[in-house]
Amino acid sequence: MAKNIVVTIGRHYGSGGKEIGKKLADLMGVTFYDEELVTMAAETSKIDKDVLTDVDERATGSLLYSLVMSGGLRGIATPMYYEMPLNDKLFIAQSDVIKKLAKDGSCVIVGRCADYVLEGEDCETFNVFLYADMPYKLDRIQKLYNLDKKAAQDRINKTEKQRKAYYNFYTNKDWGNMNGYDLCLNISKVGIDHAVRIIKSCVDELSK
Repeated sequence: MAKNIVVTIGRHYGSGGKEIGKKLADLMGVTFYDEELVTMAAETSKIDKDVLTDVDERATGSLLYSLVMSGGLRGIATPMYYEMPLNDKLFIAQSDVIKKLAKDGSCVIVGRCADYVLEGEDCETFNVFLYADMPYKLDRIQKLYNLDKKAAQDRINKTEKQRKAYYNFYTNKDWGNMNGYDLCLNISKVGIDHAVRIIKSCVDELSK
């Protein structure tokens, strides 16, 4: 029996990761997950969704989390789970959700360190990182949120700094380093629709 295939997408802010993920999932005929993971984690952890949304994809640098994870303990059943900062609770709850989704079927997941979370799980992963040149990201963010250039650049820099800190802390890897991914695409060069086709072609090869 073939394993489920999970495409994980890491992305620069403004590269179009969400749009690409949705289009890819539609093309593959599978489910797409992004902010939905916060809702699912809220249900699992019994913590208010709005509270968790505020800390989504943000790290605290929690020493307690580092100690617990280095001890090989996992999941919300971890004894010290309820003493952890909200950021850590969300990461652990989301990780449990991501593992369950990967068992249930093939899917596309954006962000949340899904590539790391699924290491060693009984599924086939294809890990993608999407990046783009600053002018491309600026143009996209300015249009999406009706921002001037300065505000858009500040937003991009802040969000990418948060994503890098989040990923690096929880995975002990380097966010955006090509060695950590199966495919890296410059969206400002290939475009959104062509990127979707490229990723789908790679996934099809895995399915053979």
